[in-house]
Amino acid sequence: MMTGKLSKTNGGFTLVETVLGVMILSIALGACILSFSMAMRSVSTASNQMAALHCARDQMEVLRTNSFDSLSASGVFTNGNLYGSYTVSSVDSSTKNITVSVWFLNRIHHGYSTNTLTTSVVSTLHP
Repeated sequence: MMTGKLSKTNGGFTLVETVLGVMILSIALGACILSFSMAMRSVSTASNQMAALHCARDQMEVLRTNSFDSLSASGVFTNGNLYGSYTVSSVDSSTKNITVSVWFLNRIHHGYSTNTLTTSVVSTLHP
């Protein structure tokens, strides 16, 4: 009768090694998902900020095309889903400062932020 020896091989992974590998992969995957989520919030906030900036520029141009004497002291405006306000202050009899502010949704800081533009308007260049 032949007696054969069963060979024991050390191939494969143990349960502890497998669980440890899954934990490391899940931590790495979680970090990737978190960074992707943050990148998407950054892109959304940048898009909102650019829309607010364009809205502020448009309102600034509307105010600059008005006659010098018809510029009122302050006001509010909307452009789509953006809201803003403007103020006009007199520096002297021929110069006025216009400040336009537009609010936009900031998804990074979980609230609203403001883009503000300021310019000076002169009634005449040569008195």
